Amino acid sequence: MKAGKLFLIMLLSCGLLVECAILYYFLVFVPTKLPFKPPERYLLEVAKEEIPRFTYWEDDYQELKEAFQGEEGFLLQKIANGEKLSFGETKLAASLVKESAELLLQTLQEVKSEEELNRLIRKRFTIYQAAGEEGEGKVLFTGYYSPICEGSLEKQGPFKYPLYLIPKDLKVANLGEFDSTLEGERIVYRIDPTREEVVPYWSREDIVKDKVLKGQNLEFVYLKDRLDRFYLMIEGSGKITLANGKSFWLRYSATNGRPYTSLGTSLAKAGKLPEDMLSLQSIRQYFQRHPQEMDHYLNQNERFVFFVEDEQNQGAIGAAGVVLTPERSIAIDRRIFPLGTLAYIEYPEPEINGQGKVVRYAEKGRFVFCQDTGGIIKGPGRADIYFGEGERAFAKAGNIKGKGRLYFLLKKSG
Repeated sequence: MKAGKLFLIMLLSCGLLVECAILYYFLVFVPTKLPFKPPERYLLEVAKEEIPRFTYWEDDYQELKEAFQGEEGFLLQKIANGEKLSFGETKLAASLVKESAELLLQTLQEVKSEEELNRLIRKRFTIYQAAGEEGEGKVLFTGYYSPICEGSLEKQGPFKYPLYLIPKDLKVANLGEFDSTLEGERIVYRIDPTREEVVPYWSREDIVKDKVLKGQNLEFVYLKDRLDRFYLMIEGSGKITLANGKSFWLRYSATNGRPYTSLGTSLAKAGKLPEDMLSLQSIRQYFQRHPQEMDHYLNQNERFVFFVEDEQNQGAIGAAGVVLTPERSIAIDRRIFPLGTLAYIEYPEPEINGQGKVVRYAEKGRFVFCQDTGGIIKGPGRADIYFGEGERAFAKAGNIKGKGRLYFLLKKSG
């Protein structure tokens, strides 16, 4: 704390810009708290007798091959740059991440049974387990999906809820440039023209209710449902369908940097919905019955997301820059676990009937790749499974929330 104050005084006394001084205040006092309590270790090497039984599915090879082909370029670039990826308390060579995935694909091609698969995995791989927030190996799994929303390129009729391009006055500071201990952290801000000071960027309420961005020609598509817009911002990407039958994908561009507040948590705290019944579906049904309350609860989440049209128009793009594969791509905290790495998950998955209702939950295990990250996916005890696009994916993603286990497979040396 003393060092921080001394640095601030030195900046001011040297006549540097006030913006720099205020930025340093944010650097030191805002982002330094971790959103989770770190366990003593993020990863645990699994003893031979505790290695799980890996499930073999007929579509494992083909789906994993397609998912890996998408991210191979990402890993090759890391290898070319000599980069290493975070793996718990240590670093992994990107080449090892790539070779491990290739070895599993080779193994899946060779095996004829689940027994043979498990024998070869134990022979060829070292298995690690995410420690979880409490260090006991339990990971909370949630799901996400890509909404498909009706939209219009013009404001007309029911299409009156705009999505925005990133504003020109939104600025981002990489905190690591000011203090190396804050590498990877950042703040989003704007300059208040009347005070000539750094201030937090506009909140959701400022943008939606007070329309502070009006007149800047940032609106590029309009939706007809406020909740669709809200969910789209949570998911980070989605497909827009137009009245003429054409469609396009859009993806996350930036956020306003404000804190995220769960809509479900807000409703539960207010006694509107029981906590054990929270889901994307139950929230939508609640607002269908109480539309007059929607703006109040939506605006409690100050975070607002800006989008851009995906020129490739290929589908949902993850943080690794690759198209996500339904039920084969997961989001993790990239500060702890490496993007691009092979993993195996065990989790309770909802079985959905033809009406989009949950019939039951079944324990499922499958191989996946870590190809994405998320604003609320923090720490070693969280993972988010991508379920694809449309209503069925919505039903699965909206109803999955349970504890499971997350394993990583690394090729043995020699």
